[in-house]
Amino acid sequence: MLKLFLSIATLAAALALGISAPAAASGTPCWKVVVSDWYRDGRIDNTYPLHCYQDALHHLPPDVKAYADASDEIERAMQAAIRDRRAGLAANDRSSTTHPKRNEPGGAAFSNPGGGDGGPTAKGFLSRWIDWLGPKNAGSVPLPLLVLAAIALLLLAAAAASFVARRIQARRVIPVPAPAPPPKRQ
Repeated sequence: MLKLFLSIATLAAALALGISAPAAASGTPCWKVVVSDWYRDGRIDNTYPLHCYQDALHHLPPDVKAYADASDEIERAMQAAIRDRRAGLAANDRSSTTHPKRNEPGGAAFSNPGGGDGGPTAKGFLSRWIDWLGPKNAGSVPLPLLVLAAIALLLLAAAAASFVARRIQARRVIPVPAPAPPPKRQ
């Protein structure tokens, strides 16, 4: 019995060391890996544990803090990791609960016709028009900029019309008044 207990304890210890050995064997703190990832191309391409981002922010050299966007990029990557982690937790919560079928009474389609669970949402006329007119991705020109450009063009057209109208009035021939009749002689 004692031999069985010792062999299980030895096996558990070996597994624990085997799992934690790669992290310890690398010898590089995770904050250095985050900073190295940023140094490579100015972006954080991989996902790391949250404490690694915080440690990287604390260990950034002063010149990098002053002259580069490393702290912004690391904070952005940390926020993305937090968001992804929360989304993963929310997805796990949703998948663990049972939902009624969508087309049965009491199901998601009947209980929430406006969506909220991934179903279709009813949009008004103005929302559909803005979606049709507005940008389709982040690289497009934003709608407010297009509206401002249209207003600027209208103002330029009004100014040009005013200028042309004044020029036309200045060219207009002013008739010479008729000469006064000569005084009558008596």
